[in-house]
Amino acid sequence: MTTPVYVTAGLKALKKRRYLFILIFLYLMILVFVANDAWLYQTPIAKITQVRSKENGKKKSTHGKDELYYKQEIDALLLNGENKGKTVSLSNEYSYSGVLKQQYHKGDKVLLEMSGTNTGGSIKGLKRDVQLTALIGALFLLLIAVTEKKGLLTLCTIVVNIGIFGVGFSQFLKGKNILEVCNLMSLLFAVGTLIFLNGVHRKTWAAVIATLCVLAVIMGIFDVVMMHSEELDYSGMEYLGSLDNPADIFRAEVMLAGLGAIMDVAVTISAALGEIVQKKPEVTFLELFRSGREIGYDIMGTMMNVLLFVFGCGLIPTFLIRMNNEVGFMTIVRLHIPYEICRFLVESIGIVLAIPISILIASACMKIRFKGGRKGC
Repeated sequence: MTTPVYVTAGLKALKKRRYLFILIFLYLMILVFVANDAWLYQTPIAKITQVRSKENGKKKSTHGKDELYYKQEIDALLLNGENKGKTVSLSNEYSYSGVLKQQYHKGDKVLLEMSGTNTGGSIKGLKRDVQLTALIGALFLLLIAVTEKKGLLTLCTIVVNIGIFGVGFSQFLKGKNILEVCNLMSLLFAVGTLIFLNGVHRKTWAAVIATLCVLAVIMGIFDVVMMHSEELDYSGMEYLGSLDNPADIFRAEVMLAGLGAIMDVAVTISAALGEIVQKKPEVTFLELFRSGREIGYDIMGTMMNVLLFVFGCGLIPTFLIRMNNEVGFMTIVRLHIPYEICRFLVESIGIVLAIPISILIASACMKIRFKGGRKGC
């Protein structure tokens, strides 16, 4: 006797909810563990039990305005170490703006720099592992709940890519050539991420080939422009001017900066064209090209704005610090951020080029497969 479809669907939904409840339970248990993991730390940790605050006068800010300062006398209970359970006295001074030091409250857990008497010390900062664990766990649960298997694969690719970054730059610190390391990293990022997330399909290979082709084209454009222009003054770029090979490091930055955006465009177009061929195998190459072009037009603007927002957010501290020190806006743009502008322009060119290149490669792959007599993508 065949099981009704609605019964099978109900069993799957029940199984999914059961797994989700188990994950939520594990998530809560991990939070409880992290909230009580002070014994794992070598750095002294204390929980603030009492705070007494008072004004500590006014001082001139950068712009000459008066800013209030406050002093806190803090009692805290040690949570680890030989003196666990003892109360220590701490002090903290912070300003109204909270730029250099922050205000602490009763119940906060803080990392300490202890004095020799073990009865006093200074605060190094908040213990934030609970908040970080909560955010990471919430992301994990949402990915699993919304996208199921794809979410788990996404998390795995993030972990693997972080590992690739770590291994790659550790090789650079050991003396390996930065360009060779980044070339290999780019290949691993593109091939590994796309195959891991999408499986071994024609549309996956189309996306991989398109990504690598676009990356080769934009780096070729970058090299040609650099060859026919004056040598850049890397002393204007934070910390980079003090290294022996700033040009190679800047080229590596350009190579890696927009790889994700280019991959996104290539995957979107390849997946969409694959679906079109699967639903309508008789579609012509020209029709497929036009469909891919319309898809590319829709995503091009948003992807370029994503790059703009990413680079812009990273520049906010630079702008604020320099403008607070009376450096003009246009001076900052002209002297301090030309490299970020260069990266944005190169990667934007990559996004634009990714559209026709991805369409051509994906269309060719899909139609060749169709003519071979095999269905699906």
